[in-house]
Amino acid sequence: MNIWLAISFVLAVVSVYLFVIEAFSVAFKLTGMATKKIRFQVASLFTSSGFTTSESELITNDDRRRRIATVCMYTGHIFSVLIMGLIINVLFAIGTINTSTTEFWYFIVFYVSLGLFLLVLFLKIPPINRRFQKLLETIAINSSKKSRHSNILTVIDLYGKHAIAEVILNQIPEFAKEKSLFEMGLTKKYVINILSIRRGKRILDVTKDTMFVKGDVLVIYGLTNDIKEAFINSVENKEKVIVVDRTNEVTLISNYGKNSLVEVYVDEVPKELDGVKIKDAGLNDKYSITVGVIKRKDEYLFVDKNTIIQQGDKVTFIGPYKNIKVLFSNDEKEKS
Repeated sequence: MNIWLAISFVLAVVSVYLFVIEAFSVAFKLTGMATKKIRFQVASLFTSSGFTTSESELITNDDRRRRIATVCMYTGHIFSVLIMGLIINVLFAIGTINTSTTEFWYFIVFYVSLGLFLLVLFLKIPPINRRFQKLLETIAINSSKKSRHSNILTVIDLYGKHAIAEVILNQIPEFAKEKSLFEMGLTKKYVINILSIRRGKRILDVTKDTMFVKGDVLVIYGLTNDIKEAFINSVENKEKVIVVDRTNEVTLISNYGKNSLVEVYVDEVPKELDGVKIKDAGLNDKYSITVGVIKRKDEYLFVDKNTIIQQGDKVTFIGPYKNIKVLFSNDEKEKS
């Protein structure tokens, strides 16, 4: 193969890889997945590398994300087999062109591939990448009737139980309709703070007299649960709402045959355990799981039959991984 064709092939493949990963990252972002957790997972799915982390559970625990992940994997396979084969055939076909023009076509293909590669690199520059992602998000939202009527919550970053999140207000919550921020009493009801509001192309000054308008983009800092409750769960049609990651973080540490060692950060105590002593919860009978260690704040507790699991505890369990996930899932359908 001519050296220019070889370079063109590499540039074309890398460009398509980077662009597709960017597109699927936006798709996951619109499901409420934290931005910093996305690209690595998408790259793993698209390249079929099989590399997983505990963060992959954020995808496997959610039906919508599983569907996106499936499409991403199929797209990766199709790209590997069909697209790459097509690119190779096109490049080799150029070699059959009349020798007097072959060199000309080599350079045409090279410069087109180089231009595509430079364009993708240009789109990776942070300020430009943010605008590009916004464009892709707008296209995705406008193409989905459901999304146009939903408040879309995107987690920008997580800090334990707190988060910085962006909310697109396609519906105004009842508590905020025709009320100023002062009249809403947000800080009395929820542990959240409105950092900024973007209305169209303008960034508004957030004051006590500010009122929400449909289409506003809010940047919020506060408890993840409170942000979700205020701007997601409070809207009228919950079935159409795009929600953030589950609040209880279930992390698989190790497998031992049928049983697993699993760590759970309890941000929302399940009803079966709320205020109930371990001896009365029937964890072993119902779920075949045993409580190993509880870390509360900076202390490790001595666990006995009278211990009660509380919000904020980091608990280590031994038992079937699936049963532990079911117990600490916030999805009532999954538990039933």
